[in-house]
Amino acid sequence: MTQPTYTVELKNNIVVAKISGDWNIHADIGYLTLLDETISRVRNDRWALFADLRGWRVSEEVINFKHNRIIQLARKNQQIECWLVDDIDQGKHIQHHIDNAGVPLHKFNHREDAEKLLIENEFYL
Repeated sequence: MTQPTYTVELKNNIVVAKISGDWNIHADIGYLTLLDETISRVRNDRWALFADLRGWRVSEEVINFKHNRIIQLARKNQQIECWLVDDIDQGKHIQHHIDNAGVPLHKFNHREDAEKLLIENEFYL
């Protein structure tokens, strides 16, 4: 088992998140709290989210935890969301939150591809 880790930073109206390790409920709640606090700083402007999910592993226990079905981040003015993933199915259990908010979600295996899409949408890391 690998210790869960996360960081969330704000760069040029891009919320930049990095999560990895064997995820647990404690890490999930801490991460979501920090993510929401960071989003609140840009919510009144156009913003994007870039998340590096490589090395992130989620157990069935965490996937099925009730807050994963009911929690909803305020995505006001979010323009785009880009995920850097190990495989295309990574994060599938939370995709419905982004889909329900009507935010375009893109998954990439290479950082350069994600950065290109962000630049095309006038966001610069």
